[in-house]
Amino acid sequence: MMMTSFVRITLKSLAASVVLFAGSGAYAGPQADAVVRVVTQHAVPAVLNFSTHINALEDSAKSDCTAGALVPAYNAGFDAWMGLQHLNIGPVEADARGLTIAFWPDKKGMIPKTLSALIADQDAAVSNADEFAHVSIAARGLFALEYMLFDDSFNAYDQGSYSCELVQAITHDLAQTADHIAGEWTREDGFAATLTTAGAVDNQRYLSETEAAQALYTMLLTGLENSAEQRIGRPLGSFEKPRPKRAEAYRSGRSARNVMLSVQAAREFVVAMAPEVPTHTLEILDEVLAKLQDLDDPTFASVDDPMGRLKIEIIAQRIEAATESIANDIGAPLGISAGFNASDGD
Repeated sequence: MMMTSFVRITLKSLAASVVLFAGSGAYAGPQADAVVRVVTQHAVPAVLNFSTHINALEDSAKSDCTAGALVPAYNAGFDAWMGLQHLNIGPVEADARGLTIAFWPDKKGMIPKTLSALIADQDAAVSNADEFAHVSIAARGLFALEYMLFDDSFNAYDQGSYSCELVQAITHDLAQTADHIAGEWTREDGFAATLTTAGAVDNQRYLSETEAAQALYTMLLTGLENSAEQRIGRPLGSFEKPRPKRAEAYRSGRSARNVMLSVQAAREFVVAMAPEVPTHTLEILDEVLAKLQDLDDPTFASVDDPMGRLKIEIIAQRIEAATESIANDIGAPLGISAGFNASDGD
């Protein structure tokens, strides 16, 4: 299906869903209003944006699969993922799609091992989308593609080579996953409708408005915590033993950018969910974004330097401060708190 047709269909489905839950009477309070705002102003646009850019990445790979040619489309696709990755719920969580899209951290170095094995064996799975969908997640998604495009052990391949076919298989697999997520979010009976009709008699997933609001609130806080504890915490390591090569997407120079985009997505989420203007939280998040902009350290390599390390630590601390402020600006007025999230402790 052409991407423009897909977006037209999904937007039409979303509009139908909005009409459905606007007239259902199932939601009638600040919690439900917050859920509707997050779904329509933040989540669904992020889902569709991701699908659009990942399909563009697949199209680029079909045209020219070589590493240098694919970098712009790759970065655009990764940017779009950072607008969605915190919503590890519903269609993103199903079938471990979030992990398939972004297998990180790769603590055991499975990605290069798995890619090397596929290339050495000239595995025929690259020629069959159904078969490729069942290969190890270490050979799928944005981080496998990062190795293929940015790592000198993998990126010196030509058009028509096996590695070229592998890159095309990865991008096609990503596009299929993105389209599944978008379709499941936006169809008339999809996840957007499930969230926004929480408490309705026929809604078996969310039995109350509070459950739906709490699920989204948990995603918001968890996304920020992951940026502080994982995206920044992993390369920080300890003062005695910093770990710059543990930074997310350092091969593609995206480590700090990923934190910035995740914070920008959280800011958008906060604006949509807060019942009143969340002035204090926005001040903190804007401070974080300004510090990241001024850092001039795209891969957090300066964790080795005491002054550079201090700047990065302060950013993590301010992100953590934002989560505390969110509890006051959103949690308390809506009467909700964070629940369990499957990605906790990763």
